[in-house]
Amino acid sequence: MELTFEVANQKSERRQFKRFGTRHKAHYLLKGGQESWKVCTITNVSRKGVGIVLQAQEKVALGSPILIKPSPLVESSPLYIIGIVRWMRKKGNDFVGGIESVEVLDDENLYYSPSEK
Repeated sequence: MELTFEVANQKSERRQFKRFGTRHKAHYLLKGGQESWKVCTITNVSRKGVGIVLQAQEKVALGSPILIKPSPLVESSPLYIIGIVRWMRKKGNDFVGGIESVEVLDDENLYYSPSEK
């Protein structure tokens, strides 16, 4: 007996963790890139990473290290997500992409510097 799978099943089996949709404002920095925070929106969250919309003029290179700072929901110490750009594509005037989380840090434990190469 031969087992076959439809293409739609292959995509769903690829995901390791459930994603949760959101529309949360945030800012980002690229390691070795721009010197100031730029605006973005987090569109979904999972245990492995985030979906993001960048209001950018140029596509971010795959594999680029990125620092994301979500706007806090309540007054608290900032939270930072250090990740790697895994995919990116143009959508309208923006770029949408997937960021794989490497580490989540609070303000006291942040060691990321955009000027490091």
